[in-house]
Amino acid sequence: MIFRSRRILTLSVIASLLLLPALCGFAAHADSPATPAATAPAKPAFNPNIGSSSGLPLPRFVSLRADEVNMRVGPGDQYPILWVYHRVGLPVEILREYDVWRLVIDSDGTKGWMHEATLVGTRHFVVNGQQPVTLYRHSSDGADPAAQLMPGVVGLIERCDPPSDWCRVRAGHTGGWLKRSEFWGVLPGEKLPAK
Repeated sequence: MIFRSRRILTLSVIASLLLLPALCGFAAHADSPATPAATAPAKPAFNPNIGSSSGLPLPRFVSLRADEVNMRVGPGDQYPILWVYHRVGLPVEILREYDVWRLVIDSDGTKGWMHEATLVGTRHFVVNGQQPVTLYRHSSDGADPAAQLMPGVVGLIERCDPPSDWCRVRAGHTGGWLKRSEFWGVLPGEKLPAK
């Protein structure tokens, strides 16, 4: 019986010793001034004109980074490949973003998803239509021609100054001026470079 009471006493002492720090902490916490509850940062409002992952404007043009880029039917490697593009620099227009995937449309109107790593912000153009277009030495229809560009030719956009209908471009080693209506790869009224 003595053994039992000592055991009970010992257990009650141990229990009170274990509870003492908790009680002290509670008391200290209760005596401290009330701190306001942490609030979660406000979630920014959805803006369809800003990319949810990149924060860049939508829509916007980019170019293919490599000679082989897959377009998938959905935003992930598990989705089937819709097209394989073999044209470095080909412009595509980003319409939406989902994590590292971009919903794009090409100059023929085909839509699909591409991984952001396969795209680059350098601005290129592709000659649209069925007929060759004239690359002029100056931004005027009366200027001397610099070259004839066939449909499908891809080149670099150097400068577009709104409200002008002309953009300074480079196709291979030849530079000159093209009308915006004769190529695909720039938004209406867009200024390039943007700065």
